[in-house]
Amino acid sequence: MSTAVHETSSVKEYFKALFDGIYTTAKGMWITFRYVWAVKPASIEYPEVREVLPERARMRLFNDAQNCISCTQCAMACPVDCIYIASEKFPEGTEIKKTSNGQPIRLKLTQFTIDTSLCCYCGLCTTVCPTECLTHSHDYEFSQYTIDAMKYDYLAPDVVAWRDRIVKS
Repeated sequence: MSTAVHETSSVKEYFKALFDGIYTTAKGMWITFRYVWAVKPASIEYPEVREVLPERARMRLFNDAQNCISCTQCAMACPVDCIYIASEKFPEGTEIKKTSNGQPIRLKLTQFTIDTSLCCYCGLCTTVCPTECLTHSHDYEFSQYTIDAMKYDYLAPDVVAWRDRIVKS
């Protein structure tokens, strides 16, 4: 008689385990499908729709050459040496210009180039700039086909034209 009870108990446990397996699978699938249907898609229709970037995002560097005093502190602070800066003294008797914050410009900026293919966007160069003319802009669309095209000469006319768009007055 104990074998009959044992067999009945075994069949009962079998169907209970089967039911628990089906129930927990169905419950798990319900949670999964509810999540899949409730979440909005993560992709956007770029370039028609653009992400709103954080205020302190570090994108392309921009140097406002009109306010640069050629101090070379940015080049010295750069850990990857991607800033190339050169200057020369103004001839004697030349009127000394001033930056927008009142600092005198004693050296004539002859070269200010940043190789963005080397830049690690750490922001160290922007923190040491005494005139705050070197800043991170919110311009992130600057991919190029060649590495040489990623060197930006901030004295070139096309780059100087960025000033009106990037520099906030």
